[in-house]
Amino acid sequence: MGRKDELRARVLKDALGALGYPGFVSLFSEIEAEHGHDPAVVLMAALACDRLEEPVVEALPWLVLRFEHLDWDWLVREACRRGVQNRLGFVVALALRAGASGAVDMARLTRLASVEEELYACRLPKQDSRWPAPPARRGQPAEERSAEAEQWGVSSSLRPQELRFLAGV
Repeated sequence: MGRKDELRARVLKDALGALGYPGFVSLFSEIEAEHGHDPAVVLMAALACDRLEEPVVEALPWLVLRFEHLDWDWLVREACRRGVQNRLGFVVALALRAGASGAVDMARLTRLASVEEELYACRLPKQDSRWPAPPARRGQPAEERSAEAEQWGVSSSLRPQELRFLAGV
């Protein structure tokens, strides 16, 4: 990972920590928390990065579940404009399946299912090789990708049951 990618990863981790993600909460100062971060902008910034570390990818479904009032119209429109709708679809699919097995209310799950359907309608048919699998999982055969990754054409074996920190979202 180059210096530019390392800096982006640090900024994303700090923003996710400022938003309350337990995996990164200790990485930011109270001063940073006062500035606030728009969760939709943080999500889009992460989706637009071609190289993300596994803990950042794992935090994105938490972000989707934690902030129920995300501007989904903007997110879907911006994801399509940037050509990252498959990445967003993957994150939404993970959040939806993880949320369905937890204590997420039905209204929020219904909204996520609607967003997933909207993204599926504009899904890109090609594989997204620019958003690589997390380093620990790289080199695995395609059949080891999760069902969600297969559906959305991303290179990841991350599964809903592997997501941490979803309690209390």
